[in-house]
Amino acid sequence: MKAVEKIWWTKLVAALGVAVLTLIVQIYVSSDSYIAFMLGVTLYLILSDVLANINKVDRSRGLKIGVGVYFFTWIVTWVTIYTITRT
Repeated sequence: MKAVEKIWWTKLVAALGVAVLTLIVQIYVSSDSYIAFMLGVTLYLILSDVLANINKVDRSRGLKIGVGVYFFTWIVTWVTIYTITRT
């Protein structure tokens, strides 16, 4: 598997975990949804940097790989789980 594919798949799986984490922060810490959203964005930036260093990819390219899949998966999963737990 190429480095780009590893980064893409790792971001997909990480988005599911971050969705659960942001849900926990939003519900159990009773924080605002803006704080949970910023947590997800911050974790994306950190994850992109770490994955770029591990896979020896340029940082700007590592940031761009999987941006769509991460944010789409994270937000859809977060909203879906939140809706299910609050109804």
